[in-house]
Amino acid sequence: MITNPDLARLAEGMGVRLQRHDNGPKGMYVDTTRTITTRRGLSIAEYRSTLAHELGHAHYRDVPCRDPVRHARQERRADRWAARLLLDGVDVAGTLAWHGHHRAPAAYELEVTVHLLDVYLQLERKTA
Repeated sequence: MITNPDLARLAEGMGVRLQRHDNGPKGMYVDTTRTITTRRGLSIAEYRSTLAHELGHAHYRDVPCRDPVRHARQERRADRWAARLLLDGVDVAGTLAWHGHHRAPAAYELEVTVHLLDVYLQLERKTA
């Protein structure tokens, strides 16, 4: 499993600076400064999922846009990037089986949000 220090090293290797903020969105990426900021007080799953999602934006050098279709496309792409980064098929399959295929406790054990687990499962269905 990729750890929080692994995520921080990945960000550093990408030339992305990590910061924290109070209130507001869980996370955001600013391409002009190559900065990701995450909100204080997130659960472990929220923090890992948010940071990985924002790293996806950094990977693709996404910039905010007003076009809702393009924005949604960027969000889905960052979710898929994060899901592939944080989750592994063997771990997911074993954890889901252990929890009787209940997604919430499986996501908790995998330290990701249910949303990110769902994104991963959807990716797996498409490649199966």
